[in-house]
Amino acid sequence: MSKFEIPIEIIERDGPFCEFKQDASIVSVKLSNSDVIDNVLLLFPNIIAAIEGESELTFECSQIEAVFQTDSNLQVRSKSNWVFFAPVAI
Repeated sequence: MSKFEIPIEIIERDGPFCEFKQDASIVSVKLSNSDVIDNVLLLFPNIIAAIEGESELTFECSQIEAVFQTDSNLQVRSKSNWVFFAPVAI
């Protein structure tokens, strides 16, 4: 598993998530320390590609306890100022 992959078991348990583009969803994640990270861009369905306002992944994916989608997440779209940090082969 790469450092940008959420364990698929969590995605299968908590998903599916509404997509804003094919194979791309904006979600929030809850970490084991109870922190919530909003506006996480997921691809294919468990690769973290970007986080709004961040230039790098600021936590380990092994710390993720839950993934969920809020009404606020559904209103967000990635923009040109987002930094994409996950190497994704298409």
